[in-house]
Amino acid sequence: MANRKYEYVKSFESEDEVMYPNLIVVRIDGRNFARFSEVNEFEKPNDERALNLMNHCATLVLEKYPDIILAYDEYSFVFKKETKFYQRRAR
Repeated sequence: MANRKYEYVKSFESEDEVMYPNLIVVRIDGRNFARFSEVNEFEKPNDERALNLMNHCATLVLEKYPDIILAYDEYSFVFKKETKFYQRRAR
């Protein structure tokens, strides 16, 4: 019964499938990284601890989602061409 209350939301959805052979690339931007760097006393421009943390996080994402074949540039992830992750929806 609870699902019916918000069933109307589906009417706003659109078909936004990423068509083959396009690759899906997901870019995740941070928020307040300057503050995070300040609190953790990271040295500019490339603190080794910060780089190791980012690499470790990217590695964990790659391990959890086998459809991701590449991580680069402060959290951009490239999916396999044939992925069905989230039904290849763009949003």
